[in-house]
Amino acid sequence: MSRPSRAWLWFLLAGTAVAAAYIVLPQNQFTNWLFPAVNSSGAVAAVIGVRRNRPRNRSAWWMLAVALSLSAAGDIIFAGYDLFNAAAPFPSVADILYIAAHLLAAASVVRLSHHAGRDSMLEAGVLTVPLALQYWIHIISPTLRDQDGSNALAVLVAVVTPVGTLIVLFGALRAGLSMEMRKWPARLLVAGMVAWFIPDAYYATASLNGTYNAGGWMDLGWMLMPLLLGAAALHPQMPQLNVPLHVSTNILSVRRYLIVIAGVLALDAYAAFTTHGPHRLVSFAVLVSGFLAAARIRRPLSDMGRRATRDGLTGLPNRTELVRRLTFALAELPADGSSKVALLFCDLDRFKDVNDSLGHAAGDRMLITIADRIVASVRDDRDVVARLGGDEFVILMPDATDEATDLVAQRLVTTFTEPIMIDGTEVYPSVSVGVRTTDDYRADPSVLLNEADAAMYRAKSGGRGRAERFDDRYAAEASARLRLDAELRHALANDELVCVYHPEIDLTGGSLYALEALVRWQHPTRGLLSPDEFVPHAEAVGLVGILFEQVLDQVLTAQDGWLAEFGWRPTVAVNVSPRQLTNSRLIQVVLAALEAHGAPPSALILEVTETALVDDTVMTGTLAELRRHGVAVAVDDFGTGYSSVSRLADRHWDALKIDRSFVAGINGDPAREGVVRAMIALAHALRLRAIAEGVEDEPTLELLRELGCDAAQGYLFTRPVDAAEISRMIVRSPEWNAVTAPLPSVA
Repeated sequence: MSRPSRAWLWFLLAGTAVAAAYIVLPQNQFTNWLFPAVNSSGAVAAVIGVRRNRPRNRSAWWMLAVALSLSAAGDIIFAGYDLFNAAAPFPSVADILYIAAHLLAAASVVRLSHHAGRDSMLEAGVLTVPLALQYWIHIISPTLRDQDGSNALAVLVAVVTPVGTLIVLFGALRAGLSMEMRKWPARLLVAGMVAWFIPDAYYATASLNGTYNAGGWMDLGWMLMPLLLGAAALHPQMPQLNVPLHVSTNILSVRRYLIVIAGVLALDAYAAFTTHGPHRLVSFAVLVSGFLAAARIRRPLSDMGRRATRDGLTGLPNRTELVRRLTFALAELPADGSSKVALLFCDLDRFKDVNDSLGHAAGDRMLITIADRIVASVRDDRDVVARLGGDEFVILMPDATDEATDLVAQRLVTTFTEPIMIDGTEVYPSVSVGVRTTDDYRADPSVLLNEADAAMYRAKSGGRGRAERFDDRYAAEASARLRLDAELRHALANDELVCVYHPEIDLTGGSLYALEALVRWQHPTRGLLSPDEFVPHAEAVGLVGILFEQVLDQVLTAQDGWLAEFGWRPTVAVNVSPRQLTNSRLIQVVLAALEAHGAPPSALILEVTETALVDDTVMTGTLAELRRHGVAVAVDDFGTGYSSVSRLADRHWDALKIDRSFVAGINGDPAREGVVRAMIALAHALRLRAIAEGVEDEPTLELLRELGCDAAQGYLFTRPVDAAEISRMIVRSPEWNAVTAPLPSVA
């Protein structure tokens, strides 16, 4: 890696030496030209710095370079007066150039700081308002009092110049404090503005009173200004001097507090020493009081800042501090994409087992050990390790490459395989890592964190103990999920969901056993969508309860229509998500809907997948309560889940639906036939009704009859159709107009 250029430092040292020579050496034709030469070098350095470093906010730096050029042009004009031994008028063309330089410099710092937040504005105001008051008391007020009004233009020019510098100083402080003065260019920029303001302020009086003499300390301040600003432009970190696009939470650190308070106390000290008469005692009292207040609040402020930015258990930065540092890291990215910012989202695998088995105190000790391991895995002090909470850690890698990021991620995955001894128990931890890198300085920090989190969950689902990188595929998937979420919520609000019905035929008498309600989404642009395209998302985001309520209302409304048309209410089976079964509100929803439509509980069957059988509280709680009210329950897709015969024997069900994967091909496959035969026998042994799914031909139907299957469902009878078509089918099928075959007794 090449060493960063130190041209800025050599330029600053050489220029300062020349400026000191100008002050120390006797004034003559040669030394008089040192002043404009030094000031012109600042403009040249600024131009070179902008062209070499190519900063993102190039327009602001070009404006500053032009401002330095205008100021240098004014210095050359004054040097010309000295060359010809002519007295410079006041105001002169040079003064106009100085005013233009101030205005352009003010526009430059406004451009640099236009993303800065309110905190930086307040802190910059704390420093500049007292400075402005001192300037008014000691410079402007006496100047206006001593002038007789005959030279109003000269007074205006004399006052406007330092006022313009004060505005420039405010903008520079605002920009610098927004970046916390962490970068040398920010420090040089602010120091240059201070060096510009001080001689400007006193030149206002000296120029009007005729007391200004070349070669004094004011000239040193004017020469330091272009040197400091030129050094800021030449510094290799200059392209990173950017105020964050996304304003983060700015905690007033002790360092920033001391900077602000030191500036205020310096101004108070100046006021105390320059005030005369009885007011001097008051000024000293204010100075002492301010100093004591600053000393008293330092420790509480430090404690507050630590609690606000640090995790209490591990001492690592917390989420607030991570987002703040990520915000600054993004701001420092170059516009050409030559470097990246990386986030590594780390989550411990099966950490809950440690808390549950060994206790939370042991879990905390393990987290401290894990934090130390993560810190040891990163590159150096540039990388930030933060704890978001629980067992989640994030590594921020500014100025990263893909190779360096992959190396750290691999080191994390391999390091965590080493055991940790907790209370005499060896624990073998593992970590899943989600990696997100970006070279886009406009990226949103919260979005980047969410994307790294998504990659981490992909790593967990892929087997745990591994790293996964977020790429365009994940971005497209995330965008699709967001779009689906918005569209689904719109669909629920605008009745875009519709129900179709698939008959289940009793194989003994040919009557209609039940209708299975299947939800579809009539999407405005994509057409009719199957439940596989939206129900899983509804389950994931907590919308499945609302979806169920709408389906239930449509089903009962359709039943009301059939009751009015045919005098009987066909039983309808409605699918229930396992996520709903753990919510006791399901009981209230079902019973309230039945009551609102005047429907008996026997008009409804709830179909649940085998996944629900693994939770005893579901069987003995929600489902048991619904069955006590007379609502039947059927196990859907039997044979594809995690159930056991012992759970089926608990008698929390009324019917068992054999999945189509077992029914298909039973005619030519003795093994499949044997499995279906056993399932039917099992259902009958448990006094459950056996229903076969996926019946598509007559031979399969006849074989199911021979095996004693109670009911069948499939395309042999019909595809799922809407309520109007069901009405027409009832008219065409008189045998359906019978009392629905009763379910086996559960007594």
